[in-house]
Amino acid sequence: MSIPQHIAVIMDGNGRWAKRKGLPRNFGHKRGLEVAEQFIDKSLEIGVKYVSLYVFSTENWKRPQSEVNSLFSLADKYLSRLEKFCRDKIRLVVSGEREGLPAALVEKITAIEEKTKDYDAICVNLCINYGGQRDIAEALKKINEKKLDVTIENIYSNLYNSFIPNPDLIIRTGGQKRLSNFLLFQSAYSELYFSDTLWPDFSLSEYNEIVNDYSVRTRNFGGI
Repeated sequence: MSIPQHIAVIMDGNGRWAKRKGLPRNFGHKRGLEVAEQFIDKSLEIGVKYVSLYVFSTENWKRPQSEVNSLFSLADKYLSRLEKFCRDKIRLVVSGEREGLPAALVEKITAIEEKTKDYDAICVNLCINYGGQRDIAEALKKINEKKLDVTIENIYSNLYNSFIPNPDLIIRTGGQKRLSNFLLFQSAYSELYFSDTLWPDFSLSEYNEIVNDYSVRTRNFGGI
């Protein structure tokens, strides 16, 4: 069976999941983190080498401050699990703008990236304060500063964490069918899978079904 090398996920539906249960939205995000950890463990088990998770977009600043703080707190909680990352040889990187993030979170991101940089079982790319349009704009700014030609290759090599290959598969849960400013440059030939399942209800059995669906698709990349 063909296993995607890089899977990217738009983890949508946490707030709606909580609302349906009569709970504050933060409970949905907390449950969403648990599901994300299960997803990463499963990805490691089946041989996926890169996982990108859309944790906090540049547009999410529009949300209530209490929810923003909760999302950053959960990111901090996950980044604190160094023992697990070391045991499982998980490399952690963060894509997005550090400016505007809490100083303590930025410090933890820098530390965890350094401590896990040599691990190669799987690379987990947390997209925090990330926007695909800004990713491209910042790449173009770097190209201009370096006085390079604007080419596809030079744009790609100046994106956030450009060592990560383009996603083979992008999964979006929650019933919406759009990319919402996620990995716009990198997704040119990604396979897309849209699930109606709210992220906190996303199961490993559904993950298996999605990978099976991917494995029978034909990827021609514009050829025959």
